[in-house]
Amino acid sequence: MFGIFSKVKIMVAGIVAALLPILYIIGRRDGAKVEEVKQVKASAKAAEDRAEFYKEMETTNNEIESNKPRTRDDITDRLRKHGL
Repeated sequence: MFGIFSKVKIMVAGIVAALLPILYIIGRRDGAKVEEVKQVKASAKAAEDRAEFYKEMETTNNEIESNKPRTRDDITDRLRKHGL
């Protein structure tokens, strides 16, 4: 009776030992996919932030251009109101 259980334990240990490298490889592959997804998300977030920055810059430049004096009269009026 004792001999059967020890043989079963040895077989289970052998199966587990044979499966460990396979499970390790599968885990590494899944981990690599998770890291790749994280990098893609970070890249997309950086691109979104960059696009938002350029939109804000465009808005700021448009405001500056709209307030910019165009003629001599505009320049003199502005100087009279605000000085140098």
